[in-house]
Amino acid sequence: MYKNINELIRAYYEKNPNGHYFDRDTLRFFGEHVSDMRLLKGTVKIKDVSGEEHDAYVISRLQRKHPGGAQRTYAYFDVNTLDDIII
Repeated sequence: MYKNINELIRAYYEKNPNGHYFDRDTLRFFGEHVSDMRLLKGTVKIKDVSGEEHDAYVISRLQRKHPGGAQRTYAYFDVNTLDDIII
């Protein structure tokens, strides 16, 4: 279990050295900042787009470039692999 978003990001890059989810340019493209992200407590069970169930960490993030204006959204990361889960 991670205490904050920075610990999760560090672990993400350890498990996914070629990952780009938290890269500065990727975040900039979507109008996001790490300072606007929060790791929510605990984990959740969710189903991805293919119906597979995952235990996941949840990140609350502020998307500034959302089509309808700035909006708080959620991102899900698999507990074991820390891969981004598309729901």
